[in-house]
Amino acid sequence: MRLGSVSSILVIGSLTLAGAAAGQHSPTTPASERKRIVAVGNPADDLQVFASHHYHIHTNLSREETVPFGRHMDAVFKQYERRFADYTQRDAGLMPLYLFRHQDEYLDFMKHHGIDATGSGGMFFVTHSIRGLATWAHGHSRSQTLRTLQHEGFHQFAWDYLGPNLPTWMNEGLAQYFEDAVILEHGMELGLGDPDRIELVRDALEYKWAVDMDELLSLDNRQWSAALRSNGSRSELLYAQSWSMVYYMIHGDDGRYLGSFEVYLRLLSEGHAHDKAFRSAFGYGALDGIEKRWRDFALQQQPDPVNVAAERLEFLGSALAFKAERDERMPRSFKSLRHDLQSRGFKLTRTHHGHREELNASDDHHFTYTRPGGQESEFLLLEPAGYGLPPRLAAPGLSPEPILMWERTDDGELVFDIEYR
Repeated sequence: MRLGSVSSILVIGSLTLAGAAAGQHSPTTPASERKRIVAVGNPADDLQVFASHHYHIHTNLSREETVPFGRHMDAVFKQYERRFADYTQRDAGLMPLYLFRHQDEYLDFMKHHGIDATGSGGMFFVTHSIRGLATWAHGHSRSQTLRTLQHEGFHQFAWDYLGPNLPTWMNEGLAQYFEDAVILEHGMELGLGDPDRIELVRDALEYKWAVDMDELLSLDNRQWSAALRSNGSRSELLYAQSWSMVYYMIHGDDGRYLGSFEVYLRLLSEGHAHDKAFRSAFGYGALDGIEKRWRDFALQQQPDPVNVAAERLEFLGSALAFKAERDERMPRSFKSLRHDLQSRGFKLTRTHHGHREELNASDDHHFTYTRPGGQESEFLLLEPAGYGLPPRLAAPGLSPEPILMWERTDDGELVFDIEYR
């Protein structure tokens, strides 16, 4: 992701492409909740426009494929609105969302509008003639696509409701906070601690290469973009530390700073400069005390078991998709799946914010999750949900409980998703 201007183009948070396999599964929207509008002209031929409650979805997916994304983003938007109820939309109308079937169509579309989106997984962008949220659906898991939409969707919501004055660290920190959330029947589950970010921030603090809080808070868009281009490791730390500080101000020390954080956000949305807004909200000379308490919190923070389990299910889903693509026999037990992946040395490489990471089946942790109380358990292998699909995997005992689900798209592509119940 990056936040910066390119001539007359403003790119807000382009999520870095992460490696995975495929994904899908979601309910269907009633006909009353969707409507085909018109075809639009752009580099990807035959885009249609479907209207959900809050979005105009420009897409070359079928109606049936588009509906679950529209429903999901409507549910996410409702949570944005509920949590920022005191803010009003600056530009009326439905939010534009460009959802392509394949990555190359997304890249061509962005290039047509003067944006090099190479290496990105999606972005919210603004030019003199068009703005919107853009990503693609096939070639990685649906859960990955939904996380991208939740992240970039926050940037889009913030632009319309909170204004363009948010400091980069806050804009990116809040976007990641919403990226991690899961949608349940009763609403959105927030505050799930991402294991990779927690570990990265802890390491940075322990080995003395964390960014000083006053430096991070004062980075403007141009400085942030320059840092991302020059150093991939620093790029990842900037994002992780921004998320960590946002997380602390919302949840840390029993909500000690939540009220001040909300005042700070309000002042920023009204156009106040960052430094003046911070002093007004938190008090003069408060930064040093906040940084010390945040450091203590971050050094002790533990990842949320649900997020850890979901991340490991993504790894296992990628492995099963790999086997399915080669028409290999599906495992009848979790033990046989584990043995097969470890004996063949299965690996998955992913890149996030410029940081390349290799996940290896030789690491036994990929096959277990932690139940409440600290008990390590293997995932439960379940019967396939339909003919020709791989087995499902679940993590019983967690709340919400993540489940690896499978489906085939209209063009026969096998995809998986992480659902929660």
